[in-house]
Amino acid sequence: MGEMLMEDAKTWSGPRPFVGRGKVREELAAEVERATTEGGRAVFLLGPSGSGMTACIGVFQEEAFRRFKGLRAQYVDCAHSGARTWAELAQIFTRGHKLKRSLKRVSADWLESIPIAGKILQAIVRTVTVVRGGRVEPRRMRRVQEVHDTALAAVRTLLEFEPLEPRLVIMDSLDRGDSEDLAGAAALIRRLPETRTLFLAAVRTADGRPPPEIADLMLEAERLGRAARIEIQPLSVEDLEDILSKATGAPAPRGWIAWLRRKSGGIPGSVWSLVGRLEQEGRLERSGRRWNWVGEPSAEAVSATPLPSQEWKLNEADLRLMALATCEGQVFHSAVLAELAGRSELDVEDRLSGLCRIGLLEYLGAPALGDDVTSRYAFRNEVDVAAFAAELETDERETSRERVARIQSELGL
Repeated sequence: MGEMLMEDAKTWSGPRPFVGRGKVREELAAEVERATTEGGRAVFLLGPSGSGMTACIGVFQEEAFRRFKGLRAQYVDCAHSGARTWAELAQIFTRGHKLKRSLKRVSADWLESIPIAGKILQAIVRTVTVVRGGRVEPRRMRRVQEVHDTALAAVRTLLEFEPLEPRLVIMDSLDRGDSEDLAGAAALIRRLPETRTLFLAAVRTADGRPPPEIADLMLEAERLGRAARIEIQPLSVEDLEDILSKATGAPAPRGWIAWLRRKSGGIPGSVWSLVGRLEQEGRLERSGRRWNWVGEPSAEAVSATPLPSQEWKLNEADLRLMALATCEGQVFHSAVLAELAGRSELDVEDRLSGLCRIGLLEYLGAPALGDDVTSRYAFRNEVDVAAFAAELETDERETSRERVARIQSELGL
């Protein structure tokens, strides 16, 4: 499991071409057509971590620009967005329309200033304000305040300025978004019938299910009759043949294709982890711009160690912590893990929060245990549990499980 051990671990050094997903892209294009002609829509693109949703969205967005004239689109990665996502979206989408509306007010200023030379300076100032900021407030309503204080105010602004403009709002990794991301999404979904906006949210699922808060958003959009769920499917054998041929510059032997399909489950992230391992083990040798396949898959040729859902680039401390966490199971408690690892709970909580941000873990809450509180976390993907568990030697794993049982008993779990 070399790709998961160290932050500088080697992975597949070749290209990672995008192939297939034609059906998904056509379904998304059909939803854009419906949104721009029949009224706003919400589409939830669902798939496990590593399924290639971000790459698919990137290709689709380029196609949408070419296919739909006049469509304005913005992409947001909720895993790395700030606290003012919706305010920034509103500013981008409405700036041009604010400028047009404000220039009408300014033109009136200039007309009023003709008989009174003293008003010319005031008109100049207001003109500069419009050009720089895209907006000027009526003279009677000037107040020093933030225009977009909340995500809800930002969505109201989107609806105030040209709501029937064809728009595509893409929010990738919405499952990792903060409360403002979700509040803005909920507000827009409720007002979709008043727009020609397609709201596209990419959501990572665990065991086929989205997080509860995203499931609530989906139900609200479906209640309005303006929602679609599109599940991104695993790569087929034909897709694997295509992707490996383009990546290595040579057709892959059928034995390796079958092995990769069975081992990865067709998840692109796992495919590239496996291909990277094959390169490291000498089963793929680089020759100029292409790679040559060596031998056939066998237990001796390729390690049977379980693979993670994607390339988690962890440092030694976090890797050790995750390996110990598996001793309690897919769901574990921070207090138990802290005792097991011999670390302070504060340090463990800080590290687990960071692992939640990258999508490896999910925070499940902090139930009370008498006078104490301990946080519950879960691995988002079952395959990661097996992959991290394999980092422990058999004897240590058994001993750690016995310790977990004692710690749980002491804590009243």
